[in-house]
Amino acid sequence: MIPFSQRHREAIDNKKLTVFISKRVKQKIVYCMQNYNIHYELEPEGSFNPIECSIFYDDLKRSLIENYGVASLKVYVDDVFQETEDVKQFILGTKHEYVLDAIELYITLISEPDKALDFQKECNQIFKSENSPLRILDGFIIKLDSDFLESEILNKAFELLENNYFEKACRDFLNARNKFTAGDYSGTIMEANNAIESTLKKVLYKDRGEQGNLKKWLMKSGIIPDYFQGFCDHFKGLLQAAFTIANESSRHGKKEIPDKKNEVDRAVASFFLHLTGSLIVFIMERYQEKLPEPEMERHKENLPEPEEDLPF
Repeated sequence: MIPFSQRHREAIDNKKLTVFISKRVKQKIVYCMQNYNIHYELEPEGSFNPIECSIFYDDLKRSLIENYGVASLKVYVDDVFQETEDVKQFILGTKHEYVLDAIELYITLISEPDKALDFQKECNQIFKSENSPLRILDGFIIKLDSDFLESEILNKAFELLENNYFEKACRDFLNARNKFTAGDYSGTIMEANNAIESTLKKVLYKDRGEQGNLKKWLMKSGIIPDYFQGFCDHFKGLLQAAFTIANESSRHGKKEIPDKKNEVDRAVASFFLHLTGSLIVFIMERYQEKLPEPEMERHKENLPEPEEDLPF
């Protein structure tokens, strides 16, 4: 996997994405990692004397070194930048984004899926209890910035997707928000559009489907009310507008735009993001209303499925 600091290197270097983890949160994360540490014996080649190893102190250190392409880990100890063999010391003293790398890589080292999920849940509980905007979603760390949290419609859309275990749509929607924060406005529209499509597939119980078919199936599903004349047509128009903006702005590549007024700027991306949020809120609320009580209970009991799990 590509860890957090490498995925967001450009945004971090340009100070479009800032990350802060307090010393207390770092220490709590270390304690959590130690609780999920697994010890095992490794027999070196040509030796009959097994060596005791662990995924925290040995495998995580090796994984970090390999991902960074260095010979050893370095960290400030008493204001002196020096090599360290202690991964705990590295996590407590390194840059904030590298702590997030360690968390993501550690998840991949926990071989049992249930335990890996529990680890993510406990990390998220730590972030929440310390009022940190960081969250782990499907093994990847994302940041819920203040604009996202302060926007009622965006926050509500996120909560509805999260609470109903719409994991793929939730991840797409948060990716859109992160792209917007990083100034990637075309990327914002593409990810927001993915969030709409993922939401529709889930509510319609479809694994795949083109935009046109998803729109038709939604209109026939009964999720969209027809209790007053023209509502379906207007909603269909809004949904089509969202798809059209995404197709024209993002999916045809970054071609030259002769007219500056047609560029995908912050205002267009913000409008599309909030339009997406509004559509998701409406669809999700209708989906909840339409879901029969027995189905809702089964839905709660059986979710999340292994491939659709959400560690919150």
